[in-house]
Amino acid sequence: MWQPRRLTGSLLALVAAILLLVSPFFPLFVGDFRARATEFSMIITGWGFDTDAPQRIGAVAVNAYGLIFSAVLLFLATIVTFGGARRTASPSSRRIAATVMAVAAAFTLGVAVSVLPQLTNWIDTFRPVGAAASATVDTAVGLGFWMMAVGTILALAATVLAVLPVRDSEPVTPAYGIPVQSEPPPQTP
Repeated sequence: MWQPRRLTGSLLALVAAILLLVSPFFPLFVGDFRARATEFSMIITGWGFDTDAPQRIGAVAVNAYGLIFSAVLLFLATIVTFGGARRTASPSSRRIAATVMAVAAAFTLGVAVSVLPQLTNWIDTFRPVGAAASATVDTAVGLGFWMMAVGTILALAATVLAVLPVRDSEPVTPAYGIPVQSEPPPQTP
């Protein structure tokens, strides 16, 4: 009933969609700053940033909308690729499934590539300056970023599985080693 490779691709797309849907709610970046009498932390999610610093200055890009839209595209691609994973699926429905999956994965990759430079910027700029140069700073990549990264990789893998051609099963070779076509039953006049 199912083509195992295409069904696996559909399941990977589903997992990718779930990961991208929940990733904006987890931290993309976490930074802790400790100096003599000052201590604060900053957490950046897909929706913005939160800090317990005395002053809240600046802003970050809101990435949640792109991540959620990417998850919606992947959910739609999952539905279409499930249809293309059936053994009875027509070649045109398989092509449509591969195309929809490729578009969803391309958008997902674009969103991930746009978040990556932001992350490197956050790591580079969250550091002590001026009089607080002797402060201790700890930065970490958050769980939300790793969920987005794994979801993107799974979406790309699902696309590869959707695009690869599937060979039909070969006829079973009988015990004597030569496949013989059976004759149709005799027709009655």
